[in-house]
Amino acid sequence: PGRYARWSLGFVDPPIEVSGKDRKCTIKALNDRGKVILPAMKEQMQQLQAQGILEKVQVFSEKSWDGDEENEVVTKVEVLIAPSLDVGSFTEEERSR
Repeated sequence: PGRYARWSLGFVDPPIEVSGKDRKCTIKALNDRGKVILPAMKEQMQQLQAQGILEKVQVFSEKSWDGDEENEVVTKVEVLIAPSLDVGSFTEEERSR
């Protein structure tokens, strides 16, 4: 009682963690389900970089063995959001038009 806000959410065994500060955002796989989801998120982040929305996309992976086959598994994606364009200043009258 009194510990959580009315709209607080919690998750049991989440697949990914998304955290960010300032212009940096990190997406990390927390388990095998997250390692399945992360390649799709990596592709989307790379598309955002191509559009100029993200300045940098850095992908971290680890080697994994599936029988006799070696695979690269994405474990973390770090992105840097591009700085916003300077829109300048304007008067109150111009703002409401």
